[in-house]
Amino acid sequence: MERVDGLERYYKPIESAEKYASALFWASAVLSVVVLYSQSIPWESFRDATTILFTISVVLHLILTLFVKFHLVPIAEGKRRKQLLSNAFGVPLIPEQTQAYYNNPLGPSIQKLGANILENSFFAKAVCGKMVVRERVKVLTYFTLWLFAIYWRTTPLDLLIIITQTVFSGEIITRLICLEMLRYRNEDLYEELYNEFLHKIDFQSPAGISCILDAFASYEAAKAAASLKQSTRVFDDLNPSLTEEWNEICIKLEMSSCIPNEKARGGA
Repeated sequence: MERVDGLERYYKPIESAEKYASALFWASAVLSVVVLYSQSIPWESFRDATTILFTISVVLHLILTLFVKFHLVPIAEGKRRKQLLSNAFGVPLIPEQTQAYYNNPLGPSIQKLGANILENSFFAKAVCGKMVVRERVKVLTYFTLWLFAIYWRTTPLDLLIIITQTVFSGEIITRLICLEMLRYRNEDLYEELYNEFLHKIDFQSPAGISCILDAFASYEAAKAAASLKQSTRVFDDLNPSLTEEWNEICIKLEMSSCIPNEKARGGA
């Protein structure tokens, strides 16, 4: 079955906006150094231009970051949440169509909601796990350069302040923390739901329903707190192997009618 995800159009603007925001961040970081040494520039008009460009880049970065965090991401995640519930209970909460996004054989029920969250957390922990490796290397590299600047006696204090501000900004450190948090919470949620399915908890009982609803709330809260879009490129790289592993998990949990399908999931 060919995979169709009508919600992808809500995530593409996030990818584009994040790229522009990252470019503006590094532009402002470079311009801050240029402004620091602007007195060495013989042309006054050029000195003024660098100051104006620095101011504009900082303001635009702030506006774009807030636009992504408080507008684009909530809209996309709100649609994805409704699609999750639509698939779980067979109710068309949104007009956008999806096909072969979830790969489990259960019919509309609270148990299917739990299976969908189990699948989401399984893929998310793997994708975030690979993404966070790159972020760790990046942060370690920047942190090493920062320590080198501190211990290098000839480093000007003003330049050291700019480097410190850059390294410990939201674009570097905060992103790593958010990814680590999202990875950890998905791993924890996956283990919890896996054990519930493995031990055949009665999902029709008040206790079973409460467990699934708690998992749903925890999953959505983790995504909202992180406010990050998982990498589509990383997902595409991992999807074939993860899909095979997911099909094996379905069999172990006695959801044996799962049919292998390398395009069974979508990254979000």
